[in-house]
Amino acid sequence: MARSRGHEGRGAAAGALELVRPGLTGFGGGRFDPRWDLAGFRSACHAMARAVPRTTLGPCEGPHASAAYYRARVDHEGRPLWLLLHAIQPLLAFAEWDQRLDYRFVDAPALAAAFFGPHELAGAARLETRLTPQDWERRLSGQELEQARHWRPERVGDLVFCWWD
Repeated sequence: MARSRGHEGRGAAAGALELVRPGLTGFGGGRFDPRWDLAGFRSACHAMARAVPRTTLGPCEGPHASAAYYRARVDHEGRPLWLLLHAIQPLLAFAEWDQRLDYRFVDAPALAAAFFGPHELAGAARLETRLTPQDWERRLSGQELEQARHWRPERVGDLVFCWWD
């Protein structure tokens, strides 16, 4: 079940920079959360799809060398989405589906409520929050900082759900 971080009272975007955490990108030694694996992710996705009417589940994939998150294709009420679960610090998010992985983060409250397992829900407002170089310069170091300087993420979600190589 999703943990609430109490951002409702101060605005969802106010806590966005809290998502920019060392080790999150997977560069420089971030370790996958042992509470999740691909089989567990698939099971949680299937259970969610069964629990929410007018929802179908597509392929589920595990993290790989250039993306430290799980993702699944979900069609909810005719709306194609990506369900994203970060593998290092389990942050759950939803994005409009795009084959190029240019995510536009969206909220999907019915799906989020039905997704069970250890995670924190990262809403669209937080993930769409703009980043400045100073934001990631203060929070990252080592290889993560080098990658951020090279790829120059523009939003919090670009850094959290990065697929840099």
